[in-house]
Amino acid sequence: MTGTNLHGAVTCELQSASSIGAQILKEGGSAADAIIATTLAVGTVASYHSGIGGGGFAIVRQPDGNYRSLDFRPAAPAALTSAMFIGKPGATAVGGLSVAVPGEIRGFEELHKRYGKLPWKRLFQPSIELARNGFLFTEDLLHIIRSKTVPKDVNSNSSDRDLAQSWILTHPVLREMYAKNGAFLPVGATLTRPQLAHALEIIAEEGADIFYEGQLAKDLVEAVAAEGGVMTLNDLKNYKVQATKPLSVDYKGKFKITSSPAPASGGVFLLALNILSNYPDISGPGTLMDSHRLIESLKFAYAHRTLLGDPSFISDLEAVQNEFVKPATGKDLHSQILAHSTLPSEMYSPNRINANIKPDHGTSNIVVADSDGLVISITTTITLWWGSRIVVPSSDIVLNNSIEDFSVEGQSNHFGYLPTPANYVKGNKRPLSSSSPFIIEDSEGRFRYAGGAAGGSRIISCNVQQARNFMDYGMNPTQALAHHRLHDQIAPDETHLEMGLVDEEIAVNLKRMGHNVKWIPRAESVGCAISYDPDTGVYQAEGEPRLVGSGGQVV
Repeated sequence: MTGTNLHGAVTCELQSASSIGAQILKEGGSAADAIIATTLAVGTVASYHSGIGGGGFAIVRQPDGNYRSLDFRPAAPAALTSAMFIGKPGATAVGGLSVAVPGEIRGFEELHKRYGKLPWKRLFQPSIELARNGFLFTEDLLHIIRSKTVPKDVNSNSSDRDLAQSWILTHPVLREMYAKNGAFLPVGATLTRPQLAHALEIIAEEGADIFYEGQLAKDLVEAVAAEGGVMTLNDLKNYKVQATKPLSVDYKGKFKITSSPAPASGGVFLLALNILSNYPDISGPGTLMDSHRLIESLKFAYAHRTLLGDPSFISDLEAVQNEFVKPATGKDLHSQILAHSTLPSEMYSPNRINANIKPDHGTSNIVVADSDGLVISITTTITLWWGSRIVVPSSDIVLNNSIEDFSVEGQSNHFGYLPTPANYVKGNKRPLSSSSPFIIEDSEGRFRYAGGAAGGSRIISCNVQQARNFMDYGMNPTQALAHHRLHDQIAPDETHLEMGLVDEEIAVNLKRMGHNVKWIPRAESVGCAISYDPDTGVYQAEGEPRLVGSGGQVV
């Protein structure tokens, strides 16, 4: 959607949620108000991938042009240890041990305290009404239900995945929501979440503390304990939002891109762009040479991701990430890329590429810009679809399984890759995330583009491509997101191309160069973005073109 600067713009994967954020802007709310209301709506309607039982990251561009980064990522319970997962690889993904302390509500509280204009209670009202009065069972939801998810048996070493629809039918809460009579509701049917509506009302009236210290907290801890977890009330009470130092990189002297540092993967995202900025000539989007350069840059960047983890537990991590964004680093890695062939795998980053980069799907991105110049991009997640599969009965809060994003010492993932020492599980630690919400400004310091993505490890490659499509090729958000996406995270050694969107001759030539090409039906990432032209005052907002109900709104 395109429009001139009146109130601002909102975008996410759900057009209906974007409309809620747009209404908040119309009422005089700030970008912070709108992004809280929008994110709450996304978590209410699309509880399979986000919600107040999870957490995430926010990158904020203030009206004065300064940046802030907020980490409200779920944190491991204090008593959690790696030893609890020995012989139980699936326990990081399903059940009580997989649940980390949710940070979403504390994150909202911090944003509202600093940037909010409307009352806290007003921001919850649309989602309370959605949960109580109902929302539609969508085609996108049906697609997820028919997908394969993590192993059903948490004690199994099998890489087999069971269909979500099989275990949902036996789940006491989700069955009641999606299949009341033993069969899934049809597309277009109305879903309600009365218990969640009540929980949101309590938080709206009482504030964030009630989630972390009141009855909601007690019910949450009991639900986790019933499934073998070790989370305590003190874990919830002691949770804090971390203010982190944003990372930025210069792109060809024309743009500055800013993103969130570890435990987010903004540094990895920026490293890829840092490498690509050394190609002054542009061969055209999606050409053979363009694709090869992009793939090789992504491989170098992903290889360096294994150095990252929670900065509170790694003393030199700030210095490591600062190296990622230095021009000299981009130039050095660019010089190692061969023009017409790939490198031996160990050359991308010796002794680091065999690390565990786990896929996840339970994520959403929301972007809002307002007329005061406040811009916020949030990536929020419960990690895998339906998180831990634990739903608090009294509140209908779907709890995350963010422990799955840790590496477990001595345990490889189902690809057979070794764990990453910097990301070993430990009490109070926050797991590494692929989240990399970003904001772009031009050489004059003016806001131009903000975006983000969902899709686990594919978040980074999606963000690199949409940012580059804007900066190098002048695409608007609709074009930047609709353009084909490739993906290569070096481990496993596969280059994913979208069927029907990539010329087969290019794929053949990529194979000749040494790329292990694999065709996929569609990109497994979900992006959204807002652009702004400061000369005309025109916003453009776009959701994910590959989804049915996605979209942005300009007001």
